[in-house]
Amino acid sequence: MKLQSIIFIVAFLLFLNVLCVATTYLIFPGYLDHGEPGMALISWRLLNGYPAYLDLTSPTLISNVYGPLTYSSHALSFWLFGKSILSGKVISFLSAILIPVFVFFSQFNKGFKIACASALLTSAIMLYLIPFSIWTRPESLMALLAVIAVWACNASDPNKLEYGKSILIAVVASMAMGMKLHAGIYFVPVVIFHCMRGNRGLKIFFVMVLIGLSVAIFPFFFSVFPIQDFWAWIYYHINKDSPSEFLFKYFRHGLIYFSAILFYFSASRWAENTQPLAEKIYFFLFLACLIITLFPATKMGAGTYYFYPFLAILVDQIIRHLVKLKEHQMKNWCLFGVLIATLVITSIPTQKRFFKALNWGEVTAVKAEISHIMRVYQNHSIEMGFGSNIATYPRTFYRTILVMAGHPYTLDAAPAMELNMWKVPLPKKSLKMLKNCNTDIWLIPKDEEPFQMVGYYGASTLDNSFRETFLDSYEKLISFEYF
Repeated sequence: MKLQSIIFIVAFLLFLNVLCVATTYLIFPGYLDHGEPGMALISWRLLNGYPAYLDLTSPTLISNVYGPLTYSSHALSFWLFGKSILSGKVISFLSAILIPVFVFFSQFNKGFKIACASALLTSAIMLYLIPFSIWTRPESLMALLAVIAVWACNASDPNKLEYGKSILIAVVASMAMGMKLHAGIYFVPVVIFHCMRGNRGLKIFFVMVLIGLSVAIFPFFFSVFPIQDFWAWIYYHINKDSPSEFLFKYFRHGLIYFSAILFYFSASRWAENTQPLAEKIYFFLFLACLIITLFPATKMGAGTYYFYPFLAILVDQIIRHLVKLKEHQMKNWCLFGVLIATLVITSIPTQKRFFKALNWGEVTAVKAEISHIMRVYQNHSIEMGFGSNIATYPRTFYRTILVMAGHPYTLDAAPAMELNMWKVPLPKKSLKMLKNCNTDIWLIPKDEEPFQMVGYYGASTLDNSFRETFLDSYEKLISFEYF
């Protein structure tokens, strides 16, 4: 069997694997990460004119620091498909399955075999990075936008200015920045390389910067995205600590991205022609941006998934240097095969843990109980709280059912953890809302002390005054199976 046929078959099988995992999570009736329900609810509330960002003194503790286009993209999904947990996952699902397809076409100008190899490597990396590559976070869509940027760069004619493709690169880069402010770092190597190819120069560069800034700033002209409140949250995130004990984990995951070094030096030694200056700068900018990304990635509450949007450039770098070799080509294809095998084999336990974490039975039962409580107390306002055990914290993710049914949304544990870690004073208006019993009924995980949970940062999720005020104002009414 020819090498091209083998690559095509394996690429197709791994793509089916990605499709299977992404589809499973799409139809799974719950969430894996505590940031997902909050992102979904703020996105859904945009359709009713509620602001995405609230003042730090607001009594409503639900804001988070994702960019306007993160919320806008998911709001579009809710508008198209209705209010449901599944609707909030559609954008990330589409991003996940389109990434290998778009990578295939971004490398198709190098031939069918190379395009298949690119898609194969992409799927292998995505499987290795589960669940980061398929869950409801902005990184998945940012990675897709980076793939589009790489395609535009590869498809452009070096002998032309290519205004259309230059504008496309600028727009997708600024859209990514509209999801997370630091996302521009994922596009720096592509933008510089695109401008240096064919000596497009500073003129194209400044046009791209001007268009990019315009697109990035545009959403803040809408009242639902108050820029002053957004920057207030950004300030605290920038000043988060970066724990040194996580550095080994980042180094281990970073080896995937630094694997491009092997192919670069292989091409430098054995390629027939010397590498153009633009390609050398493209490569070393990629490495520099990987290192710079450690700054936001190692902040408390961040993670190794911050590197995921570099996927398109990583694949482009490996393929770009792989195709240059005429001699020793089989050695490099063997090296490519070892990389693929390593990624696939190490993804197997990751995939097992992923499927095991999808507790279909309990999630379905928890959602059914929440729906039952809403029917029993249909004339009362109901809100989701949390207890003292972080193991049962996932039960509270299904506040989405309550909020989308019209119940209050004044508290979310995820941003509450952030605010208390930053020692931002609990607003007096929040305590006043509790004293006045603005919410009739709170759901607390069964047999747990209300609002006593220690968060992911090792500190209490809420200031103790919140719990004390709650206990003074409310009493336990009844217990069900889960609440």
